[in-house]
Amino acid sequence: MVKKDKKPNWTNVKFLLSTDTLPWFWLDLVFQVAKDAWFDWLDLAIWKSVDAWNVRYVRKLSEKYDFPIRVIQTSSKLNKKEIDKALDLCEALNVDTLCINAPKFFDYKSFYFIRDNIEQYKTKNKDIKFSIVNPSSSYFPPFSIVPKYRFSNITEIIKTYWCNLWLDVSWMDLDLFESDFLRMVDRYVPYVSNLYLSDSNSKNRHLLPWEWKMKLPELLRRFKREWYSRFISLKVNISKVDLSDPDKVDLLLRKAVNYYTDYYVDAKID
Repeated sequence: MVKKDKKPNWTNVKFLLSTDTLPWFWLDLVFQVAKDAWFDWLDLAIWKSVDAWNVRYVRKLSEKYDFPIRVIQTSSKLNKKEIDKALDLCEALNVDTLCINAPKFFDYKSFYFIRDNIEQYKTKNKDIKFSIVNPSSSYFPPFSIVPKYRFSNITEIIKTYWCNLWLDVSWMDLDLFESDFLRMVDRYVPYVSNLYLSDSNSKNRHLLPWEWKMKLPELLRRFKREWYSRFISLKVNISKVDLSDPDKVDLLLRKAVNYYTDYYVDAKID
């Protein structure tokens, strides 16, 4: 594992809103809502918004709201056109982190594109942190030994593909998360470029952080103890009923910011 020569300043960690938290919102409104709710920056999921492919428009919105984008997130069906557009956005917006959602297991086309080209893209774009999301390690039913997604093994992401880890703990098995991962957090923190803050249960992923019982406060404290110095993003599924109510959306997002503040910024560590 990487040696940390000195402790980075964890107070520089920023809390981002992932734009795929607000599906069906125009990008202009997403900027406004995120800024009003006191997020620091945006995590832009270009696969969730047609607007997000327009480099000039996105830059104009960022300047209009004086609200930076610091992460570009691609779809799981990645191809040359999409990653080139993502890199164009990175250059135009001064973004240094590109996130790739892992393809499903039988999406060979996307998987082979990533496998065969990721090293070349990394070589040509040395200032970009190429990151892969760890997806679910669950399997296709019934009684199948075939996993649902590629890159479900977080060690594979780091050691085989030499990419940063985009850590989405809501995909993890709850028992393994508590019994193994929390105990070994220090091994992975140096490779994490972003931490998705969301809860989960056996049926649902990306719940609001307080909705279930994952030990997210403990996870945040351990990241802080290890002097994590990158990004934390809120990526949650908000019901259509709540999304249709601007006041409810603002309330939920502000509550999430307060949650991050209480359990990360203001958390006491040894």
